[in-house]
This record gives sequence, structure tokens and C-alpha cells, in this order.
Amino acid sequence: MKKEVILAILIGFAVGLTITFGIWTANKSLRQAATTKPTPTSSPLAEGPSPAPAPSSQLSLTLDSPSDELLTNNNVLTISGKTSPSATIVIFTETEEKITTSSATGNFSAEVELEGGYNQLRIVVFDNSGNSTEQKLLVTYSTSKI
Repeated sequence: MKKEVILAILIGFAVGLTITFGIWTANKSLRQAATTKPTPTSSPLAEGPSPAPAPSSQLSLTLDSPSDELLTNNNVLTISGKTSPSATIVIFTETEEKITTSSATGNFSAEVELEGGYNQLRIVVFDNSGNSTEQKLLVTYSTSKI
């Protein structure tokens, strides 16, 4: 009977050490992966090659709203601003692309839907000559009460 008890204690001790070593190794690997993981510097959007902006003194993009790093609790966001008259504006969000044109005075406005969390917005303006300029914004849509 004493042999069986001692054998059970030794087997339990070995199993406990094995489990403890496994947990310790997993924690060490996770901590190491978290410290060496590069932070994303670009949008999670699938960006293809974007045209290089041609130097043009007339093409400009001024956003009235929203401001960069805006925190909102509305899932619909109105983007408005001013650019060259009759320019084409393309707004890229996490899930959609919205195309609009500016008025004869250069004003534009468009509504886009936001996803919960961080939303990288990219607004690109094209004029009739093919010149372009762009601006990027980060907007956070929170479903919590603000």
C-alpha cells in the first residue's frame, strides 16, 4: 500500500511540473511576441498603388469636418470640405468607397457609415487634369455611452 501511495504522489508531482512548465513557456512566448510585434502604420484597407500627387498649385483639399482622431457615438459620419470646383472626391472607409463631386464653388459633403472601433478614412480628390491630392483621418466609432 505504501508503494502505491508514493507512486501516485510521484506521478502527480511529475504531471504538475509538466503543466507548470507548459504554462510558463506559453506566457514567456506570448510576452516576447507582444513586445516584438510591429505596430501597424498603415490602414487595414487593401490599398493598391495610389497615384503620386502631381504638383499643382490649384488643387487643394480642406476638410471642415470631421477632425482627425475624432471620437463619435454615431455610426453615420458626414464628411464635408472645400476643394477645386467640379473635382471628383473619393472617400475610402473600412468597408466602402463613396464617390462624389464638388459644387461649382468647390464645396462637397458626403455621408459614410463607420464600423465599430477605429476607422481609417482616406479622402482623395481628382481634378479634370488628372492631378490628385489626399488626406487621411482616423475616426473612432464607440458603441459605448460617451
